[in-house]
Amino acid sequence: MVEKRFRFFVWLYMAMFFIAVLLIVLNILPVRLTAVHALFFIVSGIFAVIFLILQYGKGLGSAITILIFMVSTCIEWMQTSLTSGGDGSGVTTDFGLVINGIPVAFGFIWLVLIVGTHVIAREITLKIKIDWLRGGIYAVIGATMVMVFEMLIEPVAMQVKQLATESPTITIIQMTDAANWWMLGLILHLMIYFMLSLTDQWGKLHFPTLKSELVLVYWIVLSFFLVLGYYMGLWSIIAITLTGNILFTICYYLSLENDTKKKPVA
Repeated sequence: MVEKRFRFFVWLYMAMFFIAVLLIVLNILPVRLTAVHALFFIVSGIFAVIFLILQYGKGLGSAITILIFMVSTCIEWMQTSLTSGGDGSGVTTDFGLVINGIPVAFGFIWLVLIVGTHVIAREITLKIKIDWLRGGIYAVIGATMVMVFEMLIEPVAMQVKQLATESPTITIIQMTDAANWWMLGLILHLMIYFMLSLTDQWGKLHFPTLKSELVLVYWIVLSFFLVLGYYMGLWSIIAITLTGNILFTICYYLSLENDTKKKPVA
């Protein structure tokens, strides 16, 4: 019953995505991020929170949620404060609710980003027997996916931060930011790995059939930014983001296929 309800709302969410894209194409919704887009991302983050709680229980799921939300929001605040001279005046309130100069929607974007990359990276590395090697590869895969996703998010989010860039290609500043986001992704995934390993929850999911639904939510959010990036002419960034995510998602589905083959033997 839980799986059916979760799937129903995910498919309803996907229908909302197609409607939003249609509204953008018809120039009814603006290409720049607004409160309407913020609501869309908040809903995606709620899916990620529900997924964590369903899979790992209220205590551990809530702890991972708080970790991702607080750390990512603090980093966003620090970055915005540095680029706006510390007064936070460089952030517009057009992207929904803002707390201390940072739109709340940013935290929800990070939730679906980290949880989605966690699911994909976990599945790819699940068969590795050596703990430290499994954790390291898992964190590197997750961090790399975060980096290529953030390379697309950052130019779009600059509109919200009023730090618009005219360049459709990758700049030195963006490369530096990408390295910082990779490091943040690495730290968050390592912390998640340690939390799940110490509680003996790494190899356990209460509702394993919902993994692909969360990956679908991740791709819906990614596709939304791809659409916005298309209208901004971010061709090179779109190519890198799309290539990286397709490769890792293919590896994810190949790992799922291997699981299916091994079940009858067991």
